[in-house]
Amino acid sequence: MKTRGHGPGYLPLLALRALARRWGASLLLTAVAALGVYAGFGLQSLLLHQQRAMEETTANTVIHCTLTDIHGMNADGLNLFSVYVEALLGRRAHRDPSLADLDQFVTNIHARGEWELSWPQETVLCRLLNIASDERLSGAQITFEPGWGEEDLTKDEFICLVPEGMGADGCLDVECAPPMEGTLHLRVAGHISGGPDDVIYCPFFMPWEEGVSTAFTIPSCSFDIRDTARLEESKEKLYSTPYFMKPSVNAVPDGTAVGVLVHDEVYLKAMEELRANLRTLRLLRPLLLVLMGGISFFAGFLVNRKRRREFAVMRCLGRRRRAVFGQVLGEQCALGILGGALGFGASLCTGLAVSAAGAAFAAAAAGMFVLGAAVYAAIAASGNVMELMKTEE
Repeated sequence: MKTRGHGPGYLPLLALRALARRWGASLLLTAVAALGVYAGFGLQSLLLHQQRAMEETTANTVIHCTLTDIHGMNADGLNLFSVYVEALLGRRAHRDPSLADLDQFVTNIHARGEWELSWPQETVLCRLLNIASDERLSGAQITFEPGWGEEDLTKDEFICLVPEGMGADGCLDVECAPPMEGTLHLRVAGHISGGPDDVIYCPFFMPWEEGVSTAFTIPSCSFDIRDTARLEESKEKLYSTPYFMKPSVNAVPDGTAVGVLVHDEVYLKAMEELRANLRTLRLLRPLLLVLMGGISFFAGFLVNRKRRREFAVMRCLGRRRRAVFGQVLGEQCALGILGGALGFGASLCTGLAVSAAGAAFAAAAAGMFVLGAAVYAAIAASGNVMELMKTEE
């Protein structure tokens, strides 16, 4: 016999009928579908959360570096020549190609060096890159003259900051004490109140005259990695130069290289934990899909195992296998749609991230539910009529 055609409201009617006749079983299938969709959104939300945590860790973590001896044991009183800082600033790249673009990998360089002066007497000339380079200026008040600012300390300007009590204004000539001889003509760019009264500050520059530089020693130097996302590239760049090396207890001094101690242990540990979490969550995605298909098949079996006689009667009345298959699959799909909607609503209510990727994964979970239902429906529709009629209720 021919079956009657069905309108667009056929599947919802089947779902309502299944719920009315077998409400417990129908609720089970609906709950399975809802749980799968909700788990899909939840898993994708965790993935997004971990990815954002990695991005925030990379963006907000500052990797500090310190110049040390080659064994990594001493970071103060190194008496390094200022050429090491000049290399970090990118000012020696024209002399050594290996230093090219080094200043693009480092930032916030803190360094200072001092010269004794014969004039003004009992005064020290301190060259520094920024105010933070000298802890003696931490509580001082610095007033710059119009047109000057702290950024000028990183340039090759012949300027100076003088103690307020010195009374210097306009220009100031300083004379270095032996063995560093020479006179510098400096313009007063600002005054210091509350700081040392025997120190004149000027930018960290090395004037070149006929290819010869005036070098001076620095007690310590520290800096930061400019881009934490390029940490490994930055370390490779630093260690590829003739000036800097990775500290080691077995290192042999060559009279040139110094150690660069990169304080990245906490950052690397945090990133490794986040990467491990991401690997675990990505591994759970295919497992969830397989589990969803298996649960759907098993739930369909539990729900419809007592309907085998019903299927046999349908077959005896002339319904084809594909019609029985369509009815069973239609019922489960209708309940799956209802469960999917409930899972989506639960995701919204609980604040899960409802993104396009999450929706795609939730749809894949729902697809596995349908696949499991289809497998069981095919088995239910392909049974032998005589054997189905012998089935006990």
